Amino acid sequence: MKRLGDIVLDRGWMSEPDLNSAIKEQTKSGMQLGSFLLHRGLISRDQLGEALAEQYEVEFQSINPNQKQLQCAKLLPEAFARRRSIVPIDAQQGRLRLGMVWPGDMEAISETELMTGYEVETVICLADEVNRLLDCAFDKRINARQTAIDMRFAELRERQVVGQNDHVEDTESDAPVVKLVQSILFGAVHAGASDIHLEPHNPQMRVRYRVDGVMQQVMTIPKVSEEAVVGRIKVLANLDTAENRRPQDGNITVTDGQQRASFRVSVIPVVNGEKIVMRVLDETSKTFNFDTLGMPETQVELVKTLLDKPHGMIVMTGPTGSGKTTTMYSMLCSIDSATRNVSTIEDPVEFRLPGINQVQANNEFGMGFANGLKFLMRQDPDVILVGEIRDHETANTAVQAALTGHLLISTLHTNDAIGTVARLGDLGLDNFKIAGALVAAVAQRLLRRLCSHCREECPTNVKLLQRLLGAGEVERSGFAEGPYYTAKGCSHCAGTGYAGRIPIYEIMVVSPSMEQAIESGLPASRLREIAVSEGMVELAVGGLQQAQLGNTSIEEVYYKLSS
Repeated sequence: MKRLGDIVLDRGWMSEPDLNSAIKEQTKSGMQLGSFLLHRGLISRDQLGEALAEQYEVEFQSINPNQKQLQCAKLLPEAFARRRSIVPIDAQQGRLRLGMVWPGDMEAISETELMTGYEVETVICLADEVNRLLDCAFDKRINARQTAIDMRFAELRERQVVGQNDHVEDTESDAPVVKLVQSILFGAVHAGASDIHLEPHNPQMRVRYRVDGVMQQVMTIPKVSEEAVVGRIKVLANLDTAENRRPQDGNITVTDGQQRASFRVSVIPVVNGEKIVMRVLDETSKTFNFDTLGMPETQVELVKTLLDKPHGMIVMTGPTGSGKTTTMYSMLCSIDSATRNVSTIEDPVEFRLPGINQVQANNEFGMGFANGLKFLMRQDPDVILVGEIRDHETANTAVQAALTGHLLISTLHTNDAIGTVARLGDLGLDNFKIAGALVAAVAQRLLRRLCSHCREECPTNVKLLQRLLGAGEVERSGFAEGPYYTAKGCSHCAGTGYAGRIPIYEIMVVSPSMEQAIESGLPASRLREIAVSEGMVELAVGGLQQAQLGNTSIEEVYYKLSS
C-alpha cells in the first residue's frame, strides 16, 4: 500500500521539506497524518479524499447529509457503526453503499452484510463526516443544525488556498464565511444556548455553546480560517477589525427567515489570538410572564402582592446566569404600565419591553447606575428597575428612592435571600434604612431538568440530603422517602441526562417582625428562623421538592446550591 505522504508529494500538493516538518509535528500531536494535514489547512478535504482513495484503491465519497442518507444510516445499530467507523449511505436493488474510514476492515463488511442482508460496496469517507451523519441520524441534540454548520465550513475551506508561509488567500468571495457565521449564530438559538464561545487554541479554534448551563463543543475551526471568522463577527458587531490588542464590546442583530436574534458580543485578546463570547438574546421566542417562568403558583401570588405595593425595594439575588434578569422582566411585564410609569436603567438593555422606558447605563457619559437612578427620579416614576446595586452610592440612592414613594427592583450578588441584609450593610447602609426600605429579597437558582425519556429511579442519596438540610432534619423534613430519579443519558438529551432548566426561589418577606429584627441587628441565623417560621421556602427545600416530583436530581440540587 502506498504511503499517504508519498501520494501528497507525487501530486505536488506539498514540498518534501514542508511534509517532513508536518510529519514531525503530527507525530507529537497523536493525530493521523491525513487528519493533521487537513486541520492545519495544508491540504483540502477533496485532496485528502483523493489521496485516501488512491491509497486504499477505493472510491472516495464526501458526505453532505440528506434525508435519504439519514434514513439509510439507521440500517445498522448505532454502537456497531461507531465502533467500526462506518455508515450506510445508500441502499437500492439489494446493494448497500457503505462509507468506511478504514475500507480494509473486512470483518466490518461481513457483519454488515449479515445484519442487513445487502451486498456491500464500499467507499472511503472522512471520519468527521461519518460521525456527523451518525450524530444526525440518531438525533443527537443540536447536531441537525450542526450539520448545516459543517457544510458551510467545508465550503469555506474549499474556497481557501494555503501557500508555503501559512498565507490564506480568498479565491472567490467571503460568502462562505458569512454563511458559516450565520449558521453558528442560529445554531446556538436552535440549541437553546445562552452563550457562544469561540476560543483560539493551536492548531484550531474551538466553538462551544453553553446549553442548560453546561459547555458543549460543537465544532473546531482551523487556524488558517480563524481570522476570517473573527473578522466577520467584528463587522457584524460594528467593532474595529484592525484592533486586536484591546477588549471590545458590541451587539449583533441578525435574521434568518422569520427568526430574529440578537447577540451581545465581547472580544478580548488572549495568548493564541482573540477570544469571543456572545450572549444569545433570542427575541423571537423569548416571552416574559409568570405563566412561562416556572415559578410555583403560591410564590407567584406572593410576588404579585409585593409588586402591588406603592413603594419599597425588592432585591433579586443569585449568581450570574441564575435567571435573575428573566424574573425581573417578568415582574415588570406583570405591572400595568398603562397606569404606572415604569422605567429601567440597565447595563446592557438585553430585551426591549413594550410600555417600559428603558435606559442604557453608560459610565463614560455620566450615566452609571447611581447617576442614572438620580436622573430617573426626576422623570416622575412609579416603578424603577436598576440593573445592579454594586456600590455605596447606588445602594444609598436606591434606598432613598424606595423610601420616597417609589417601588424599586434591583439585584445583588449574595448566596441566599437572607444574605441581602448583610450585603446592603457591607455597602454602607445602616440597619434602620435597610429595614425601612426593603420589602422583600428573592433568591433564585436554575436547576437542570431531567430528561423525561431516560431518567431512572434511584435510591435516596441520604448523604447529600444531610448536607443540604442538616443531619437532624432529613427525617423531619419528609424528604427521606422518594421516589427520586437520576440522569442516564439518551439521544434526546445528547447523553447528558438533562434537557431544559427549572427555577427555584427563596422569598424573604420583610414583615413587621422581620423589620424589627433587621433594625435590631440580629444575626443571619435568627433572621432565617423568623423567615422560615413565616412561610419562607428555602432554596434547598424548593430544590428537593422538584427532585421528589422527578423534575431534577438530588445531585443537581446539591451541585447548584453548593457552588
